Amino acid sequence: MTISQSGQVPRTGMFATVRNRRGIVSAVEPFDGESGRLHLVHLEYKDDQLPVEEQLLWELEPRKILLEPTALPDVGKTDPMPGEDFDALLRASRWTAATPFLDPESSGPLERLPISSPFHGAVQVEDFQLVPLLKALRMPRVNLLIADDVGLGKTIEAGLILSELLLRRRIQRVLILTPASLRLQWRDEMSDKFALPFDLVDRAETHALRRRLGMDAKLRRPTGSCRNSTPRGRRE
Repeated sequence: MTISQSGQVPRTGMFATVRNRRGIVSAVEPFDGESGRLHLVHLEYKDDQLPVEEQLLWELEPRKILLEPTALPDVGKTDPMPGEDFDALLRASRWTAATPFLDPESSGPLERLPISSPFHGAVQVEDFQLVPLLKALRMPRVNLLIADDVGLGKTIEAGLILSELLLRRRIQRVLILTPASLRLQWRDEMSDKFALPFDLVDRAETHALRRRLGMDAKLRRPTGSCRNSTPRGRRE
């Protein structure tokens, strides 16, 4: 059998379809031989057949398929999903979304649970962007200065921290103070990437709040700010 030189090299955590079975790649070990580099792939199957797991040489497997973690199914080339599979997928998605609120021992605290905000945002997170999040979670009271270079994703890092603190019920309201020229950008980024709705509090909104709350309301005139009125998109 000849070694196939085409195709992508699998990575740990990717889904793969091999021998008409689907599984998750749990480990990849490269080996250099006379015919080139081969990869010993450890595959854990996700069906009820045997064997439960298997080791195989990736380059020697015919009709192998890899599915990227962020890839969507091709609706034009695949059959419709059976109704029971769709129901199972929907239930799994709901349980995944509820994971941060479930304590396995019912004794707290939730800080020991894995971080969840990267899975609730529409972002492709880089490893270094998780460092401020992990530092913030170790603080009894978060007081953190993010000073990365331009273009490294400071907004994403801040959104990850805010989302995680909201999921863990450590904060209820958020006030973002920005230069006036950046307030629309921050509002759109928080909405599009993290589903966090913010209200703009400018001069017009300040006058509206005074009319609604009364002239004795203690409101400073902001040059540009965003306020999270209700966490996780709920309306009061």
